Amino acid sequence: MFEVRWETVVDAAHRIFEHSKKCAFLHGHSYRIRVKLEGTLGEDGILVDFGLLKVKIHNLLDHKTILYGKDPLVNILQEAGQKIVALDRNPSSENIALLVASIILREFSNVEICEAEVFETQHQSGFVRLDREHFIDVRFVEY
Repeated sequence: MFEVRWETVVDAAHRIFEHSKKCAFLHGHSYRIRVKLEGTLGEDGILVDFGLLKVKIHNLLDHKTILYGKDPLVNILQEAGQKIVALDRNPSSENIALLVASIILREFSNVEICEAEVFETQHQSGFVRLDREHFIDVRFVEY
């Protein structure tokens, strides 16, 4: 099995819907996203084209507001012309990491295992290791 690693930084806002503390308020991060992918090489000798990771992950999240689809801010910000990614779950760093891993496994059939880590700050991150056997399909809508 082959392995590649990729990293990007996206600037995005989020809030944790119905959270009891300060994360309930809309705020932003320069998220550092790291992935480690394991799988088989395609006929072109590549596991994953890094440019496609930029399109599928970086471009999806950069300069967007990431919200839970049930959050009333989705409609308010959409009407105000903001770019939104609405998830089927709260956008914690753990769930954003799950989103990244889910997209990669869905989009790249030769990837067997995806580890994704999303840093909200230099010292805090959410992490997931997802494989095809235990796949979790995170759904989202872009506005």
